[in-house]
Amino acid sequence: MIVDLTAPQITRPTRAVSPDGWFAAIVDPLWAGVVLSVDYSAGDAPLADAAEVMRVRIVRQDPAAPAPAAVRSGDLAWAVEGVGTAYDHEAPLGVGVVYTATAIYADGSTGPSSSVAVTVPAPEPGEDHDLWIKSLDEPALSMRAMLVDWSGATAAGRQDSADVAGSPYRAVAYDEHAAESVQIVVDVAPEDVDRMRALLRSGVLLAQTRPAYYFPDSFHVPGDITGPTPTGKLGSSEGYRFGWTIDPVERPDPSGQPMRLPGWSWDVVADRFSTWDAVTASYPSWASLSTNGVT
Repeated sequence: MIVDLTAPQITRPTRAVSPDGWFAAIVDPLWAGVVLSVDYSAGDAPLADAAEVMRVRIVRQDPAAPAPAAVRSGDLAWAVEGVGTAYDHEAPLGVGVVYTATAIYADGSTGPSSSVAVTVPAPEPGEDHDLWIKSLDEPALSMRAMLVDWSGATAAGRQDSADVAGSPYRAVAYDEHAAESVQIVVDVAPEDVDRMRALLRSGVLLAQTRPAYYFPDSFHVPGDITGPTPTGKLGSSEGYRFGWTIDPVERPDPSGQPMRLPGWSWDVVADRFSTWDAVTASYPSWASLSTNGVT
């Protein structure tokens, strides 16, 4: 083995643990997500009936939210014999959030709750790739891109009006304004063109930027897609641009959704290992296997 002592050291993900030692959150900076791990047999004082915990509900409290939001793979997550995992690919960027895990027994009754706080890093000011575009169904397609054009946000009104006899004023019935929609253009490298094509056609996406942009995280299905448009001569090494409309939709229901970890699936396990014995020899626990060793 040849070691380059001048090479930068690999920084392991920060593992935040709840005071009781049962619940851990590991920020995944590569994908701007959070690996969540529950082990009720861990800590200085393991849960007495840890083996009877079969499920766990994990919620996330965002700073400005009136109530916690269920984590997509944690509502509910399996926790066989008190050990389970989930992955949150939707946490807001650059702000502190609090996760809470609640044990659920086989009979449906609930046990203790554990909480831990983390912050998923946002793109730093001055970085070219300042927009995260995430796929809910295929998170490995998610990517950061350079935002080169961003129309002003518009929020359509919902009003019905009618003339009122004997009055110079009209009567107006109104509802809440629609969510803010924008048209954006991003620039991607040539090697990312096919991935961006697939991403924009993968279903519901989540667009996220740093807090200073004052644009709320937006779930949407891209509309009016344009591109790839070369920024230089066709075939050059310069970037390609894609444009689309972000017309926000309500967050898709997270209940009953399976765990989706970017770049990790049963297909990947099957390609990497020829036998189940090889799998068990490489991962010490189910939690380790389900998160590709992150826990």
